[in-house]
Amino acid sequence: MIMSISGIYSISEEIINATSGMSTGSVNIEIVEYSENSQPFSENGKMVMPGDEIILIPRINNLGDECYIRTKIEYVIDNQIFPVTDYIEGNYISWSKKDGYYYYDSKLPKKDSVELFNKVIIPNLSSDYSGKKVVLHITVDAIQARNFDGNWNNVRIKKSIDRMYDIDYRGESSVIYEDNTNHHIYLDNGFFDKLGNMLPGDSFAENIKLINSSNSKNEYYLSIDYDSLSEKELELLKKIKLLIKNKDNKIIVDSTIADKDKHILGTYRKGEEDNYVIEVSLPKDIDNEFSKIFTKINWKFSYKTVSKVLDGHEENNPLTGDFNINLSIIVFFLSAIGFIIVLFVTKKTNDIE
Repeated sequence: MIMSISGIYSISEEIINATSGMSTGSVNIEIVEYSENSQPFSENGKMVMPGDEIILIPRINNLGDECYIRTKIEYVIDNQIFPVTDYIEGNYISWSKKDGYYYYDSKLPKKDSVELFNKVIIPNLSSDYSGKKVVLHITVDAIQARNFDGNWNNVRIKKSIDRMYDIDYRGESSVIYEDNTNHHIYLDNGFFDKLGNMLPGDSFAENIKLINSSNSKNEYYLSIDYDSLSEKELELLKKIKLLIKNKDNKIIVDSTIADKDKHILGTYRKGEEDNYVIEVSLPKDIDNEFSKIFTKINWKFSYKTVSKVLDGHEENNPLTGDFNINLSIIVFFLSAIGFIIVLFVTKKTNDIE
């Protein structure tokens, strides 16, 4: 019985576990070419004559998150570039031309599509171009709509890494109270369930309330834990910034999600309370190679007793969280010794009988 009590005493330090699912979003588009009636385009290599019209409809499909797009179209015959607007027909009302690009004026929603043009016209050229190839170069760039300020000049386009993850994942959150009789930390419902589908520049915050409802002066902690991760997942966690501020907006923790150390929130006497804001942010300049990564982290809130309050007076108590473990070990050994003594006495009694 003593051993059981000491075991309970040693584990009562940890009071809350919260698990958050984390995933990064992606920018991912494709160009699919169609002819009439949405049939796949199949006229590559076709022999054409001046003035011929070819039904060609390049359609941009958004396979990732909501994004902005721009396109560059080059009409080339025998290494000579011809004016696009003269020999390609399309509806450019929704596009703005600037610096050689056509910019789509609206956001392209997830799972939506937009068409560039619908017809290609072969120019009326001299016989000098006989037997020459007509080449149409279409380049489409995409950038996430979220956290984008509209300035394409600072954008470095890279092909998105294609991994098989569900980009619709929105995270999950659960809170487990380890001590139902002594709540100290209060979290919002859905604690950090917005960490699913994070994009560069995203920042999320949660409020927590700490109330020392015990009869002791306690020091409170937050630590973050996670299971074994791949190198890329761990590298991502090292880039996700973690800030914790108290109600006076003072930063008490400035670290990353990858940091497994215990972060001290503060020391509070019986009845004292405080409010904290936990901020998690993904840098705006993070590379596309970190798109579509999924993992989970555990938020662990705990405390240790600094001193107890007896008869209205605060008395120093050396029973810290670390000492709780030592105390249970001491009680274990004392109990074991007592058990051995009882066995010895019982054996002696049996021998006498």
